[in-house]
Amino acid sequence: MILCAGRIYCDLVFAGLDAEPAMGREVFADSLTICPGGGAFITAAYLAALGEQVALVGTLPAPPFQSMVEADMAAKRIDNQCAPAGCLEPQITAAAVGTVDRSFITRRVGDAVPRSMIDAMPEARHLHIGELTTALEQPDLVTAARTRGMSVSLDCAWDEAALSRHDVADAIANVDVFLPNADEAERLSSQGIAVRPKAALVIKQGDKGATCTHYVGQADSRRTHLAAQPTKVRDTTGAGDAFNAGFLSAWLAGQEPLKALQLGNACGAHAVSRLGGASDLPGLSALVTHDRAAS
Repeated sequence: MILCAGRIYCDLVFAGLDAEPAMGREVFADSLTICPGGGAFITAAYLAALGEQVALVGTLPAPPFQSMVEADMAAKRIDNQCAPAGCLEPQITAAAVGTVDRSFITRRVGDAVPRSMIDAMPEARHLHIGELTTALEQPDLVTAARTRGMSVSLDCAWDEAALSRHDVADAIANVDVFLPNADEAERLSSQGIAVRPKAALVIKQGDKGATCTHYVGQADSRRTHLAAQPTKVRDTTGAGDAFNAGFLSAWLAGQEPLKALQLGNACGAHAVSRLGGASDLPGLSALVTHDRAAS
């Protein structure tokens, strides 16, 4: 089983805007999609769609969104290991989808993963943490995973405060696979922060594809780049998290970096073709070419 941990949101995705959002102005959207979100949820949903056994650990959004998220998890065959909201304030992301990119406004509430859930973490072969902020705020997540013999991966997810912390390099060094996008990797590099996980650094580059630097020794590394799949883009929300699922599914099955990038890119291309991070998500088993028995 693969365990995904992180903040779970209700996403309000506004698309078909009549203008770019700006302070002091009101803009109007042609559509609104309401769906569960957050990096951990989206990666878990895509892993399940790929046929992986996956569980999700985190705190559910407060009512009235909790029941919607739980129903969606059940429909997507995600093992619900989440705690109910500890307060009445919902955890929400509002996404404004423009013609080229999107922007977010997010309200975070409390810890991403309750302390009691870290102590009772279910057995799994791998832990994926949905955002750097969670790894920094709750380092015991990685400690608990290592104690149970899990490998660990980490997405970045842009957070100005997290990217500027003095302990970022240590958090990255403690995981096996780190998966930032190009802007996040550039920001870390510009601040002189070492970006060196134990096994692989995977940089997601949007329409330019993705690059994996695989560390095979103390001083040796191998770099593999793969161009993106051509596809019509509707909404890039969650595309990086979908990529994570594809890459990790192949990586954990022992596939070489090129194969992992291929499945990651395929999941990312699928994600950008629809509105919402993991809405309207069919089974993706046709994309899978590796044998899970090897994992």
